[in-house]
Amino acid sequence: MHQLVETGWMSNRGRQLAASCLINELNHDWRYGAAFFEQHLIDFDVASNYGNWQYIAGCGADPQGGRHFDLDWQATRYDPDGRFLAKWQGVRPSQPEFVIDAADWPLP
Repeated sequence: MHQLVETGWMSNRGRQLAASCLINELNHDWRYGAAFFEQHLIDFDVASNYGNWQYIAGCGADPQGGRHFDLDWQATRYDPDGRFLAKWQGVRPSQPEFVIDAADWPLP
């Protein structure tokens, strides 16, 4: 997404991965992603953009569902050294396995 915002471009694989993540991992409506891409793509085309988002979402002209990309597998296969992720700041620091809420904090 950093690449898209900075350059106005993203590869087809990146577009599909972003769509799969937004729809399948984050459970957001595909139209939010389509609108975001419409705003940022320099090669924006209505039919391609909305058609691709609908394809991943499993609606539209080809309503087959289950187009869920395994993000870890894709990264291992297409960016094994992590150069792309590092360049576009896609590497996130590891998150804690759990978070203690205020009720569980020890008293002073």
